[in-house]
Amino acid sequence: MCGIFCSVSKGSKACSEYNNCRPALQKRGPDINSLHETIINGYITQFSGNTLWIQGEFPTKQPFIDVNGNILLWNGDVYKWKLPMNTCIKDSDTKIISDFLSNGGNFELLISSIQGPYSIIYYDNSQKILWAGRDPIGRISLLWNLEKEKIIITSVGCKDVENLEEVPAIGLFKFDLKSNNLKPQLLKWTHSTLECEFSITNELEYFKPVNSQKTILENSILYKTTHLNMSDLLLDPGYNLNVSKLIHFLSQSIEKRSTIIPKACKLCNFKCDHAKVAILFSGGIDSTVLAFLASKYVEPDEPIDLLNVSFEKLSDLNNYNGPDRQTCYDTLEELKILCPKRCWNLVEINVPFNDLKQKRLDVIRHLIYPLKTVLDDSLGCSLWFASQGIGICNGKSYKTPARVLLSGMGADELLGGYTRYRRILQRQGWEKLGEEFNNDFFKLPSRNLGRDNRVCCDHGRQLRLPFLDEDLVEFVRDLMPWERCWPKEPYSNSFGEKLLLRLAAYKIGLIKTAFLTKRAMQFGSRIANKKENGNDLSDRL
Repeated sequence: MCGIFCSVSKGSKACSEYNNCRPALQKRGPDINSLHETIINGYITQFSGNTLWIQGEFPTKQPFIDVNGNILLWNGDVYKWKLPMNTCIKDSDTKIISDFLSNGGNFELLISSIQGPYSIIYYDNSQKILWAGRDPIGRISLLWNLEKEKIIITSVGCKDVENLEEVPAIGLFKFDLKSNNLKPQLLKWTHSTLECEFSITNELEYFKPVNSQKTILENSILYKTTHLNMSDLLLDPGYNLNVSKLIHFLSQSIEKRSTIIPKACKLCNFKCDHAKVAILFSGGIDSTVLAFLASKYVEPDEPIDLLNVSFEKLSDLNNYNGPDRQTCYDTLEELKILCPKRCWNLVEINVPFNDLKQKRLDVIRHLIYPLKTVLDDSLGCSLWFASQGIGICNGKSYKTPARVLLSGMGADELLGGYTRYRRILQRQGWEKLGEEFNNDFFKLPSRNLGRDNRVCCDHGRQLRLPFLDEDLVEFVRDLMPWERCWPKEPYSNSFGEKLLLRLAAYKIGLIKTAFLTKRAMQFGSRIANKKENGNDLSDRL
């Protein structure tokens, strides 16, 4: 995952913030680093690109400057173009996008046609317009600091760069460098419901409208209350069709994310048989389904690394046998039975208390910034150590050479995995639960995804989120709440949550996994203190 940076300022010298951000930017993109400085209409500008090679025959240097003087910084993956594009498997997305724009292609039309996660900074030299934005789901980090005569836009910051905020994933922002006013205008995605302070010049279509025409009639779906057995539930034609569609869309998503990758791992400069793909693996249903489906597409002679993290507690030194550790042993056995020819590398990542304390102070709190709650602390630290990939595998020290990390992020928000959904349904009904699903989906960019991207990519690996593929998201969000989950009687806690995914797991053969209890990562890894409120500010950050 690349690191991109841009600054625009009035004055006699360039912004100093780049020097503060540079170490973290270079860790995101360790293969090629470049800085381009120039003066545009009296503004001193910096464009820095830090490339992680993940596409194309060779790494592409950024910033990518075309013959017309346009400047592109691209951090992302295009999995589908809605426009007919002149693509070549040897070219990176960066070159394909730049070629399209340099030949007169429309920027807004291009961005609306892209399916895949990204953040982008683009300077249109003829119009003297600077564009910036994140994809409509907000899967890639982008931060900014907007002042009257200075703007900073960066993939990652640090606590020394004050007043950074997440760029809202609600549309594209444009800055007119012919003007003395650097306040952006917004071209808003039509599906976004979040309010904003920026003027809207147009709307950009992306997702089709969510189906709101279905009537909420519980008596039309009471068959679920009489079918406690998964096999019986799968006999229902409507439900079985939705399960099949979920497996189809998730399989397509995983195929793209596990095969668009160099043939060399991080340790090699040529094709090798080392692991290229790793799973952030709690042993729960999300990560186990991802692992099983990924095994269908990863080269059969390559291992898949399963990264499981556990933290030492001061009250229980040298014990790393947390709840997720035991669960991952059990689900690994099921994976071995279903995929007997696959080499599964379970990497046990054990984090001593003092290591956690030191890395949080030196590195992790800067990556989590500008977020700062107890929950940000717990999840950020868990993901940083997990994605580092250093642990014990088969009794020996091991560090994953994988370039790509697959994670189950987004599954809870889309498929109804949180325990609080049960309370909402009991007290306020299905309609309110549907509203909560929408609210949680639209909060993902600012609450989870930017932070997780910054933390995981600090190790020079690409974080990919199969549950947040556009086609899968569009399918699931068009389902009514009871078609995704049933968090009420007769189903017990955890079983009714994410019922559609549990049925999918059952259908593909993960029988034991389908019945696993839901457990939050921060508790499964033993980093969280149950006495703390996750929404409180963390004094550790």
